[in-house]
Amino acid sequence: MQLSKLTFPVVSFRNLEAPQHIHKQGYRDYFAMVDVRDLPDLSEWRKINVRDPKMTGAVPNKIRASVSDNPELFAFMNRGIVLSVEAVQFDNKTGKVTVSLRDPVLHGLLDGGHTYNILLEEREALETPQYVKVEILEGFKPEDIPQLVDARNTSNQVRDQSLMNLSGEFDKLKKALVKAPYADLIAYKEYEVLPSGEQKPIDVRDIIAILTAFEREHFDDKNHPINAYRSKAACLQHFKDNTKSYQKIYPLASDILELYDLIQLQLPDLYNKVRGGKFGHLTGVTTYKGKHKAHLEFISKDSKYGVPAGFTYPILGGFRALIEEKGGRYIWGKGLDPRQMLQNGLGETLADTIGNFALDARNPSKTGKSPLVWQACYQAARVAYLEAE
Repeated sequence: MQLSKLTFPVVSFRNLEAPQHIHKQGYRDYFAMVDVRDLPDLSEWRKINVRDPKMTGAVPNKIRASVSDNPELFAFMNRGIVLSVEAVQFDNKTGKVTVSLRDPVLHGLLDGGHTYNILLEEREALETPQYVKVEILEGFKPEDIPQLVDARNTSNQVRDQSLMNLSGEFDKLKKALVKAPYADLIAYKEYEVLPSGEQKPIDVRDIIAILTAFEREHFDDKNHPINAYRSKAACLQHFKDNTKSYQKIYPLASDILELYDLIQLQLPDLYNKVRGGKFGHLTGVTTYKGKHKAHLEFISKDSKYGVPAGFTYPILGGFRALIEEKGGRYIWGKGLDPRQMLQNGLGETLADTIGNFALDARNPSKTGKSPLVWQACYQAARVAYLEAE
């Protein structure tokens, strides 16, 4: 891919120093203050943020109002613009920054699309200088981008969630879980609280991500639903686009959610059994001491371990190999009980599989996003299914 360079003047430029072990991985974070009239042309670098910012509505209107009403405070009131780049250089003599971009699915405008579009519209009419923060991320890998976009766009996901709830898109899911003991703990819209005033602890986006691990119409034994772990936003969009595919999963929804928590509860002991201990020493695992525990909402139990989602999701996705379709809905094939399978030989095999990858990668995120890990877990479950009588 051809390298493109964009050069623009800045008022100030700073490097946010990261801890040494992060710095060694090549991750860099820079901040610049830029006159909006000097913002570079990013029209060819919008692909990494799949959301097309709407130019009407409450959010754009608030940004426009802050541009005109608070010119001196705008840079502090607005979250700014975030770029992902291959490299960045700052010339002290000219006061200019040069960013290098090569891959449209890796580099470009990662967050701040509303702000960027509105500033382009408004800047010609500005009578006084106006400034905006520009954050520049360097050295991030393709598998990092979806998580970064997700994290920077949480408010958009929450709004989508509320609109979907309002339009009734979660109604059949609610019906499927109505008898679950945690049914009243699920937040289907933003700012949903319990009678006590506390926020509901279960986010419907998490439930959709978990169920996505069992989506069979768009995934198979070679193409796995890694976005279940990697991107809640992608799962929410996939749910919205393929509602009927998820309806096939609903008869097993309670089992699947319980299984998700049982994996977290039992994985430490399964790992210690097959590998001789030291689950708590794996990178990313939290071992709680004293009264504090990890509470598992779907089974209402506590665990002394905080198990990384990067371990849990590939194992959960493996159990997709145990389901069959009957009468337009999914059932556990051969009458198998996934809870028993987890406690017995399959659970030990999956724990050993995750252990091998976890020790090699030493990074739960890499483990959770690795197609090889998902494939290995799925194949282990498939073998167990074929061998079951």
